[in-house]
Amino acid sequence: MLFQTSLGIDIENSRVSMAYLKASFKGVGLAAYAIHLFEKEKPVEEKLGTVRGLVEDFLRENRISSTDIFLGIPRDLTVVRYIELPLAAKENLRETLGYEMGKYVPLSVDDIYFDYQLLGEDKENGLLRVLLIVAKKNAIDPYLDLRNQLGRRICGVENSSTAMANYFSCKPNRPDGDVYALVYVRDDNLELNLVKERFLNYSRSVSTGDNEGNLHSLLLQELKSLRETLGEDHGPLETTFCGPDADNKLLNILREEADLDVRPVDLSGTRIPSYDLIPAYGLALKAIQKVPMDINLLPVELRKKASKVGYYAMFALAGLLILSVVAWGGGSVLHQKLTLNRLNAEINRLSVEIAKIDRVQKKCKKLESRIDYLNTLRGGRAHMMDILKDLSERIPKSAWVRKLNFSDKGMQVEGHADSASELISLLEASPLFKDVAFLSPITKDRDGKERFRIGFQVK
Repeated sequence: MLFQTSLGIDIENSRVSMAYLKASFKGVGLAAYAIHLFEKEKPVEEKLGTVRGLVEDFLRENRISSTDIFLGIPRDLTVVRYIELPLAAKENLRETLGYEMGKYVPLSVDDIYFDYQLLGEDKENGLLRVLLIVAKKNAIDPYLDLRNQLGRRICGVENSSTAMANYFSCKPNRPDGDVYALVYVRDDNLELNLVKERFLNYSRSVSTGDNEGNLHSLLLQELKSLRETLGEDHGPLETTFCGPDADNKLLNILREEADLDVRPVDLSGTRIPSYDLIPAYGLALKAIQKVPMDINLLPVELRKKASKVGYYAMFALAGLLILSVVAWGGGSVLHQKLTLNRLNAEINRLSVEIAKIDRVQKKCKKLESRIDYLNTLRGGRAHMMDILKDLSERIPKSAWVRKLNFSDKGMQVEGHADSASELISLLEASPLFKDVAFLSPITKDRDGKERFRIGFQVK
């Protein structure tokens, strides 16, 4: 879940580890962590009092105001059982387990907290394979008191085995293959887990207090027992070793004598400084992404109710998205309409210009037709264009022609000039004209210009 945060707190006999995770576009990252040691001999209540203060300091120092907290308890406080039930029990599995709890642990259901996980269904034989984890109430109640002291922000409680399985199942650099073993050595406890297809399929906790100095013998014995659960046909079992004694000598002994592909835990590229933070990291993952192991020893009535804020936010965002799409679509339509209006206006303006051009072109064609016609009338005489050219060259710039007529009787030119008499000599000098003469008396207008009307023949 994007931008979600979570705090995993793993409490062991002599230490508490805290991992604060943040989810972002880049993925899940370790934002803050802490590891604190305390004396193993202290009573649980005193240890948890110390843990409370350490957690409050951690939240304050890292400015964490609100986040989900998941609590990890020592593996040896829980009993792990793998059981088979009829397929019909799936509908009411919790109630069925409560009724038959005496078959699996020597404790009354009233004296325990328990949770379960469905590992698989064998429909052919009509069976369910179920992981059952049980803890005494008097062992868990101090942790529930810690939950109350921290403002009821603790959303889940589980042991370190399921937390480790979640860590290795969800990390990009998890061990290869569908089946691998996890060995975890810390304090005076040895923890062995088998993960198969991301689920915890074997878990055992053994005290190492009576085997100090002979850890490899105890490891060989326990790992051989774990190895036998897979059968002889299974090849070398890939095993990740987490602990302070992961030296080459010990690992080589395990490789040779237990048919194991043993390697120390690889934390490169994870930003996790110590293997002691692995359970805390696995605990915190539960609030950020879907994990395969979903165990919670908190009583059902104390578990955090699913918040509907996310759903409301999703619907609100969906509504905003729809409104944005509608607004974008409406804006696009309006923009297209305005553009269309501008185009239509431009088309109308150009249509007027085109009409004007068409009228000019029609006039030009009419003039061309008249000229062509006039040229055909005088097939053997001078070309009309030559006559017009000669006239335009001989009539001075101070005179201007108002009218030009052409007929079988000859040509007539009417206009105004500073000196109309000069025009007679100019036109007589043309090789194209003859019989040049005034057709009417010369008169003057208001501007002093002489008005003339001259006639002549084309040679």
